[in-house]
Amino acid sequence: MQKLTDEQVMLGYQEGELEAMEELVRRYKNPVYCFAYRLGNTEAEAQDITQEVFLRLHQQRLKYVPSGKFSTWIFSIAHNLCISWLRRKRWLVLWPRQKEDPDELMDLESPDPSPKETSEASDLSMAVKRCIQGLPFLQREALVLREYEQLDYAEIAKILRKPQGTIKTLIHRARLNLKERLLPVVEEYKGGIR
Repeated sequence: MQKLTDEQVMLGYQEGELEAMEELVRRYKNPVYCFAYRLGNTEAEAQDITQEVFLRLHQQRLKYVPSGKFSTWIFSIAHNLCISWLRRKRWLVLWPRQKEDPDELMDLESPDPSPKETSEASDLSMAVKRCIQGLPFLQREALVLREYEQLDYAEIAKILRKPQGTIKTLIHRARLNLKERLLPVVEEYKGGIR
């Protein structure tokens, strides 16, 4: 399965290859988890969202058409679930309502270090995370998709359902805001090393 593209693996899953789902989970559980976690969800919420993404992937497997990148499709599912999760937390977010999410969740335990352990390896990375979480939601989401998930502007535009020019503006503003927030942190960090 290693040499197959994500799209080919998903098509195999549509045809009933059960190991294809395991491969998709292996490839995308950490990126989806990190995406949900970096948007400001707690570790438990990010795990729940990740499980729900793969449950939705299973439920919608027959509707999948490889018209674009698989990563765009799965991050669109993750985006919609994050928005639904934020609504349940009673945050005001202006997107259309989603259907109720199922209660049954899939177990995604891994012997690998968790994304949280990896991303929180240093104090500086925690400071960066806090600065990112302080960005306005759309800027934060666009920046995370671009910088951490390394999606291109067209993919991000599809996921967020915004024009590509808007995405470029959001990312530009996010970078400017992040720079402004990080300068004092970096100065403090440099001062603490000496």
